[in-house]
Amino acid sequence: MSDSTPRLHWYLPTAGESRDVLRGGTNVHRVDGEAPRSPFRPPTLSYLTQVALAVEEAGFDSVLVPTGSYCEDPWVVASALAAVTRDLRFLVALHPRTTTPAYTAHRAATLQRVSGGRLALNVVTGEPGAEAWLHGDLGDKADQYARTDEFLDIYRALFRGETVDRAGKHYTVREGRLERAGGRGLGIPATPEVWFGGSSSYAGDVAAQHADVYLSWLEPLDQLAEKIEWIRGLAAAQGRTARFGVRAWILVRDTHEEAERAALALLDGVDPATQARLRESLLARQSVGQQRGQAHLAAADVTRPESLWVAPGIWGGFGLVAGGPALGFVGSFEDVAARFAEYRRLGVEEFIVSGFPNLEETRWVADGLVPALRRAAAPTEPAAQLTTA
Repeated sequence: MSDSTPRLHWYLPTAGESRDVLRGGTNVHRVDGEAPRSPFRPPTLSYLTQVALAVEEAGFDSVLVPTGSYCEDPWVVASALAAVTRDLRFLVALHPRTTTPAYTAHRAATLQRVSGGRLALNVVTGEPGAEAWLHGDLGDKADQYARTDEFLDIYRALFRGETVDRAGKHYTVREGRLERAGGRGLGIPATPEVWFGGSSSYAGDVAAQHADVYLSWLEPLDQLAEKIEWIRGLAAAQGRTARFGVRAWILVRDTHEEAERAALALLDGVDPATQARLRESLLARQSVGQQRGQAHLAAADVTRPESLWVAPGIWGGFGLVAGGPALGFVGSFEDVAARFAEYRRLGVEEFIVSGFPNLEETRWVADGLVPALRRAAAPTEPAAQLTTA
């Protein structure tokens, strides 16, 4: 793959979704208790298979399978979909507080074998709050990132074939190994990549030690450039390097005007009072990355569409109603391809994008943005060499 080629990844809606985004969109804080005007699509195996096959047919490298009590278990889902796909990779998200590194390494090795090496891990530390308390995690952010550091240290040692003896604060392991003496002789498969994100100082230290890919929410170019240099410096001090990726919403159409109209339609039904209520709940999060994204929306107003633009091609309307990344790529195919090129010049190689609803928006990206990326690359390389995988 050439240096000018971005890798495209999608998102699997394992909590279900609806065309009525405000009452059933991915990660959306519902505006009211009413039933969706369009039927809710539960995360059945049939529906998730449709999305996975659409993503694979479009040529995306992988699909992010989220984790949390709000959605279906990512390991079960990825295992089921690995059986009906051939090339699609699965970026399985996990919270270290929900499991042990030895059990995770065992599951990861199994899924690597049965899928033909199509697994990567998105390790999510999370934040203090109800989701953490559900699993008995009552620590503060420093304690949570210390847990993640211990978890990844043991996980990586197991995949290196080491016999692990550790007595840490969060995990104690005695004579831990992936390939047991006198075992089945299957060997240890290739270590699944570790994707990891976080914007706090604690996250930076863990990323420097363990991340193969450092993943950030989408941010404006200058702000993200500072973060990338920060992580590069921390990793270099550990004698390591990392690739970089962004996670963003996306909405692309033939023209900028069409894209903006479609984006604004997602907010139909949100008035200033509802916006204020939703924003209050989003700002209550202890995620530094969430706070960094929401800071760009302090002056956003649903009654003034121009206020929702953070930068050319970067729209903040998603962050008014949805958790996760506050910002997204919105515009014509050519304009968004140009934005991708700008982020590529910063060193971003991996783009995890998703839309509302995911099944339909996959086609807009595949049919319009991917050809635009090929055209943008044409002056420097043959179009046939540009792929999304």
